[in-house]
Amino acid sequence: MKKIIFLIFCLFSLALSARSQTSGAVVTTIPSSFTAEDVVKIIVDVSAVGNLAGKEPLYLWTFTPNNPPPGNGDWTNSNEVRRMTKEATNKWSVTFKPTDYYGVAPSEITRIQFLVKAKDGTGDQKTNDITLNVDPLIYVPVVFRTFPKFVGVNEIITAYLDQNYATDVVTERMLPATVEISLFNGAIQVGTTQSVNLKNEGNKVWSYIFFPPAFFNLSANAVADRLKFKFKGTGRDGGGNIIPAESPLFEKALDDLISK
Repeated sequence: MKKIIFLIFCLFSLALSARSQTSGAVVTTIPSSFTAEDVVKIIVDVSAVGNLAGKEPLYLWTFTPNNPPPGNGDWTNSNEVRRMTKEATNKWSVTFKPTDYYGVAPSEITRIQFLVKAKDGTGDQKTNDITLNVDPLIYVPVVFRTFPKFVGVNEIITAYLDQNYATDVVTERMLPATVEISLFNGAIQVGTTQSVNLKNEGNKVWSYIFFPPAFFNLSANAVADRLKFKFKGTGRDGGGNIIPAESPLFEKALDDLISK
């Protein structure tokens, strides 16, 4: 009985050891969220994946929503069209538009599943399976949004406040006048907060359009990853008196945009 328990323990330990050699991949996407009809760059860092670190080239092996044409190839000989681009040591990327890459309709792409492997994956020279969720194409109205949806620091941006979808009474009832816009890199503010007058688009929708480099007078090497917006105006208290009013703070992440 002890021998059986010991054997089970050894097999379990071997399984854990094998798994530890294929786990640890760090995955990022540009933009950070995307639909089936957006161009997305997927970056996989395999520095912590014991069975892949230091190996090159690496290949994408993807199986959801399907095996994309002209196929992944064989496990021992990946198709060269699946060869990834080397971004840096142990960091590999692939860029595609999901509908084109997989050859299926947008409605069939709700997630993307894949792994990264060596040309010959024998001996578990691969990562664990990776899953990325794909945003639906259906537009969902919200109180704050930007156009375009995905924005970079060098993109012309229109910010919108739609009071019809406000979730707090102050934002819903106030008369907006200005918006304060700030730029940040992590917790560090870049440039100076700017306060500007809003444009009334009608039907309780307000907007402001700006180009961040000129708006914040940025230097050529400025780095930023998010914008913050606070809409301000006036409201009325319980006695009908006019008082200052402001919305919650809204944030918008910046992406390094890919040419489409």
